[in-house]
Amino acid sequence: MFVIKLVDGDEIKGDYEELSVNEQTGVLTVRRLEGFDETITHYSPSSWRSVTQRTRGSAARPSLVSSAR
Repeated sequence: MFVIKLVDGDEIKGDYEELSVNEQTGVLTVRRLEGFDETITHYSPSSWRSVTQRTRGSAARPSLVSSAR
């Protein structure tokens, strides 16, 4: 699960598989499938305040986003 807190106070939540990050640009991409419709939203580094990723189980994954932007 992930939570993106945007600068305007909104929160975007979803499963890990729906989130990707471009490590060179800091752009976050959220992909959502609803039935046969796919929506892809990109968030620039200036639009988000923080990203939290929660994992379950013993195998922890490294952070998707470094603390330095």
